[in-house]
Amino acid sequence: MGLIFKLDDYPGYLERVGGAAYVDLTRRTDPARIPEVWDNLRAVVEAYGAPWIVQVWTKDAAGTLAHGRRLLERLADAGTALAAQVTVTGLGSTAWEPLVPAEPFAGVAEMAALVGGPEHVCWRFDPVIPGVSRLDTFQRLAARAAALGIRRGVVNFLAPPGRYARVDARLASLLPGWREGMPGYDLDWQAQMAVKLVRAACDAGIELAACAESSGLPALVPGLRASACGDHAWFVALSGRDPGRARGSASRRGCGCAAYFDAGCYGRWARCHRCAYCYAG
Repeated sequence: MGLIFKLDDYPGYLERVGGAAYVDLTRRTDPARIPEVWDNLRAVVEAYGAPWIVQVWTKDAAGTLAHGRRLLERLADAGTALAAQVTVTGLGSTAWEPLVPAEPFAGVAEMAALVGGPEHVCWRFDPVIPGVSRLDTFQRLAARAAALGIRRGVVNFLAPPGRYARVDARLASLLPGWREGMPGYDLDWQAQMAVKLVRAACDAGIELAACAESSGLPALVPGLRASACGDHAWFVALSGRDPGRARGSASRRGCGCAAYFDAGCYGRWARCHRCAYCYAG
């Protein structure tokens, strides 16, 4: 699958996965900000029928529902199991996330009700930024998520300097020492921070996992699961049926996601939330 949505790519995907068709909306850009991704999803459904799973990725649940509520309701009525990955870091409306709503979890209760309940929602504290992300913020957000009934959480640590040139250019002015390699921002620091986050999540009744870029951490941190954000076992539990896991290549090293089809496109950073750390622009 390429870097942009192409409806013509879907038949080959469908042939490969059969009844395990799973569409992400979308890892590449936020459906609250880019209305075209809903047109892409609608095109898939009209041409090939409702998939087994549709998973929404967003930092703005209320904005996502404003654009896509009717289509999500239509999919649920057609038998698609819905899930949501909702990112809340506490940095909304700051220089880090300029166009993300300032109010954490705004619209998430409504989204949870639409997609099938809070068990269909995963809270993402993503990314963890050295010198910026605070344990007390995480604790406060974990309590908010738990009050909504959310019991799944994912953390992901900021990719190190040198991996994404555009991100490095943005971070140079926001994060002193970034260009010098952020001394002390290493696997040991991540593991120490992850231990604290796991304890805080556990206190709130949330099971925490680490995303692909942090895939080495679960071996070092007791209680931290290896994440599969597109979790086949979770989707089976949500849908009540198992079409079999399709073979697919991981999107990146350490990724445990089921084979998915993305309804979005990269290259929309300027129209999206303009997050300083975003590598998908």
